[in-house]
Amino acid sequence: MGDFYRDEMTRALSEQSYGISAYSISTSSRMDADAEVTILEGSKCTIHLNCNGYKLVAAAPAIPNTTTGVIYENMEELLQAVSPLFLKKRGELLVAKLNSRQRR
Repeated sequence: MGDFYRDEMTRALSEQSYGISAYSISTSSRMDADAEVTILEGSKCTIHLNCNGYKLVAAAPAIPNTTTGVIYENMEELLQAVSPLFLKKRGELLVAKLNSRQRR
């Protein structure tokens, strides 16, 4: 149980790895976890996870339209809010999947 938030943060970031440059879990406890994330634009931010959800707690000034403290239900929503390139990359992957299904 002590590793739940660390494992959940790792899983969420791994699932979205196509849309981020790098990440590392900086702290974790029974109650929460923090990760340092570099988005595709090259800016760094700190994401916090607890029982309420995912929250941006620190961000480089270059991250546009960021509201520190907003709680997101999942990592994908948070990354969409802070990274226009994440949203673009996600769209490209969806189109590629649709195209591959049409070829079958």
